[in-house]
Parts: sequence; C-alpha cells; structure tokens
Amino acid sequence: MSDDVIRMLIRQRIRDGRLPRNRVVELGYGSGIGQECDACGTAIEPDQRMTVRICADDWRTIRLHADCFQIWDAERSARDSEPWA
Repeated sequence: MSDDVIRMLIRQRIRDGRLPRNRVVELGYGSGIGQECDACGTAIEPDQRMTVRICADDWRTIRLHADCFQIWDAERSARDSEPWA
C-alpha cells in the first residue's frame, strides 16, 4: 500500500475517532504477531516492526506498523495547519 493511501486512511481515522489526535505513550516495539494495524487495517506480520501505544486520554491501546506510526505522528502533529483537520 502506498504512503499516500495510508495517509488518506489515517486522516479519515483521525477524523472519525478511530485514531487519536493527541500524543500516546509507547508500551513497546517489536515484531508483528498478525494483529491488524489500527492505521492501515492490514495485518502486522512477524517480519514487520510493530509499535504498541496507549492513548493517555482514554487508555485505548493501538497497534501500528512502524511506518504507519511515523505517518500518523506527522498527520496528528500537522492537523491544526491542514485544511482536512
């Protein structure tokens, strides 16, 4: 999946509340275990890096591919200056 498609998915998920707008606390990093990425919706396979985070606002746990996390973090940080926010 291209970064542009992932970015669009992440923007939509931030808008509809499936992904947080605020900072999260890192719980861990490691290899995927086949669970769905909360950003792009695809499985995080054992040969891929995964980050597990917890939302400070509502204690919700999110799992993301490492690359999806980077895109989410950039989109979350830019939300105030972007017209989609």
